[in-house]
Amino acid sequence: MFKKRRESLLEAARKNGCNIVASATPQNIFYTTGFWGDGTVIIKEDGTSLLTNPLEGERAKKQAKDCDVIVSKIGKSLKDLVLEHISSKGKVCFDDVKMSLQFSIKEALKDNVIFDPNLFYSVRRIKDEEEIANIAQAGRIADKLYDYASVIIKPGIRERELAADLLAKAIKSGCDLPFYASTQNPIIVASGPNASFPHADLTDRRLSDGDFVTIDLVVRFNGYVIDTTRTFALGRVCDEAKKVYEIVKSAQEIGIKTAKPDVVAEKVDKEVRDIINAKGYGEFFVHGTGHGVGLDVHEPPSLRMNSKEVLQKNDVVTVEPGIYIPNKFGIRIEDTIIVSKGTEPFTKFPKELLIL
Repeated sequence: MFKKRRESLLEAARKNGCNIVASATPQNIFYTTGFWGDGTVIIKEDGTSLLTNPLEGERAKKQAKDCDVIVSKIGKSLKDLVLEHISSKGKVCFDDVKMSLQFSIKEALKDNVIFDPNLFYSVRRIKDEEEIANIAQAGRIADKLYDYASVIIKPGIRERELAADLLAKAIKSGCDLPFYASTQNPIIVASGPNASFPHADLTDRRLSDGDFVTIDLVVRFNGYVIDTTRTFALGRVCDEAKKVYEIVKSAQEIGIKTAKPDVVAEKVDKEVRDIINAKGYGEFFVHGTGHGVGLDVHEPPSLRMNSKEVLQKNDVVTVEPGIYIPNKFGIRIEDTIIVSKGTEPFTKFPKELLIL
């Protein structure tokens, strides 16, 4: 598995005139070695080396597969070790790295290095069987979390309390918790008017009768992410909110049906957006229809307006339309799906309006 991934990366790098691939990004190190942590992976035609520091050395030796693990000596910087292993060995394609390391590498290698974060994404984008199995397991856990949420959502519970219960349940179920850079919280639990913020912060607001409650779960299983959202209703629901819920649900269904191999990504967004626009709520759909997921929460392709990316078999993407009425309520329904002729969501929790 790792050998095939490394060969694909080297093949892609050769198109840029490079014969070495390197990364200091934990996701890419994991993708090519099975180790998630601080270090640098260097992939050459004659073998792969994982360079790391004494803090991570023993764990790297235990987890990394089919590569040489080289640990820097205490007092010697990892940067110097990296330069030793790539200097005068050929032209290197590096992904994004910390600025200090990037400057050092560029100064040392000059024209023998390029920085291209898209190289790894171009190979990682199409998921293999093991990756799909991990995402599927994350989806099964998410379904159980929604089952649990439907039991514990009650009037009077605070958003933070609900989030804490779900996070604890996720961890006990074998999941890890990725974070968004744009928010302080690993989970979105937003009720009533707070749900009108697509990326709502957790608050101490108590749920009350008549609320819509949006729960956006992002959990990681064996490194791989599932991103999914359900919106629940609590008690009495006004007619407008019911109508909006059905609009979002219909739009999402069309989006899932449209997301097929060889379809241009902007078409998925257009089909979803056209339904919401036709019902008079277009101004309240304020984000793209979806994005790729995998080792990152957000990765290519992007399902948004003007995206010319062509969907490919075994892309894994979200479809997540939402309508957000300021100071009133917000509704989003999201599934992570695999792009294929018979596109199927990884999450099976019902999408009919559930009034608790």
